[in-house]
Amino acid sequence: METAIYALSRDPSRRISIAPAADAFYWARRGEAVAVLETHPSVGQAFRRMRSGRLRSGKDASGLRLPPPPASSWERWERAARFLRPLLAGRSLLWDEVKALVGELAEPMEERELRAVLQTMCLTGMAFMLPGVEIPPAVSRWRCNRCGTGPEGLFRSRCGRCGSQCVSCDRCLFLGRSRACTPFFFFFPEEKREACRVRVDLRLPALTAGQKWVADRCLEAVRSGEKRFLVWAVAGSGKTEAVLPAVHRVLEQGGHVLWVSPRRDVVEELAPRLERAFPDIPVSVLHGESGWIRTNSPLTAATAHQAWRFYRRFQLVVVDEADAFPMKGDPPLGAGVERAAAEGGTMLWLTATPPEDWRRRLQRGQIPGVILPVRHHGRPLPEPRLFRRWRLWSSLEEARPLPPVTAFLERVAEKEGQGLLFVPRVADVDRLLAWIKKRHPDRLAQCRGVTGREKERKRLLEELRSGKIRFLITTAVLERGITLPRCHVLVFGADHPVFDASALVQIAGRVGRDADYRLGEVWFLSAERTEGQLKAVREIRWMNRMARRRGWLKEEGENSRPSAGRSAGDHVP
Repeated sequence: METAIYALSRDPSRRISIAPAADAFYWARRGEAVAVLETHPSVGQAFRRMRSGRLRSGKDASGLRLPPPPASSWERWERAARFLRPLLAGRSLLWDEVKALVGELAEPMEERELRAVLQTMCLTGMAFMLPGVEIPPAVSRWRCNRCGTGPEGLFRSRCGRCGSQCVSCDRCLFLGRSRACTPFFFFFPEEKREACRVRVDLRLPALTAGQKWVADRCLEAVRSGEKRFLVWAVAGSGKTEAVLPAVHRVLEQGGHVLWVSPRRDVVEELAPRLERAFPDIPVSVLHGESGWIRTNSPLTAATAHQAWRFYRRFQLVVVDEADAFPMKGDPPLGAGVERAAAEGGTMLWLTATPPEDWRRRLQRGQIPGVILPVRHHGRPLPEPRLFRRWRLWSSLEEARPLPPVTAFLERVAEKEGQGLLFVPRVADVDRLLAWIKKRHPDRLAQCRGVTGREKERKRLLEELRSGKIRFLITTAVLERGITLPRCHVLVFGADHPVFDASALVQIAGRVGRDADYRLGEVWFLSAERTEGQLKAVREIRWMNRMARRRGWLKEEGENSRPSAGRSAGDHVP
């Protein structure tokens, strides 16, 4: 896109414009004349040139003086800018995305007119513009302004748009190509007005004592403007329902809420729950296969990558399973989620297995948070049983007896349950199926294998939930997000590095989620006992003890009165 660098008659600084006529009128009103110094076919090239420091300086600068356009043109652009602002506010979009959004939800504009309107928004403080990819002279400082990727994720190629060698980003390609020659706009959110309070219907089941306690703490965090608040809740505790009162408060105040989950299937499962809880509010669902957001709904459920399309929009951001892939160990994703949060907004981090540094900071009071150690039905968490088997993998390869596996298969069938058998590697799925075929051929028809690469994973999960399959062999891809009412779990090779303490706690969390089925068991089978296994067992026992001390466990038909806050024995293990 052709971009101009210009100077003002009384200001030594240099500015960039994609519609210099708008700048000429804006500055003429302020007693300044605009002189175009250079034009470039690329926004990125213009920024690179301006920041290189090689432009002509103040008194020596001379260029084409631009006469201001008629006042009617400026009034038209300003009127269109005010009209588009509610549609674009709080977003960060490439030029093509802006053009498509305006074309679908507003009146289509010619490209030249839209450029003038966007430049008007930048001049009047509604937005600011950067290149999609920043390309300063030092290659080590190249950076995608959308996803934050550095030079390792960028590449140079011949570009059909700017007609030269152009740098683009591979990391966020699935959102649309971010290029150095393409403008990238950040639209400031509209100022919040007290008059925009609305009545929002919230439909929730009755909360347990633990959920009510968490809900009150989350509400207080939102009221007091806490920047971050950690909700550490065991799997199956109903933390989604516990957080919804805080979501309700923000929606009633006219704010926007973003609910971020790590995977598309989790987002798709969450959206109907949000729709049932807020029947009057449309829920925008945003992930890689849903396209990009074309609505202005105040409630958005999205995968983490989609947060790159927002800028200071959301007064509340709920990050579900914040420690899970892909957010775990990916600073650009975390930065994108934080960029989507409004100034003064709150981020609620929900997790069943917080990283070690989060636990330490929570224990020391460095971050505010709350721990929910009990499930919604009040039953204790099933504690894993540890089994050791010498020469485990060679026995599997040679189809020798493995009594723990045999016992697990028989126990699940005897209790009329369903079994998840976790293995560390993709190839191990077929190995365990082959072992079952040789040692227990009568069970093979009840078994299926699934991995993250399996195209029919969704269909197999539906068959498992419907009862057509009794045993599912899988990798850690299903350690989260799957709920079976009659579930048992066996982790085969629990000493493998992929099964750290957090993964084992999550896997164990698949069992015992249904109050009506209390027979589910968790078995860890390995050649050696690892610190990860022992730590997972300690954490589960610690959660049960904490829940018992607080009076939240239903044991022997009783439920004692809950206590408030953390007791002296609630130290993080």
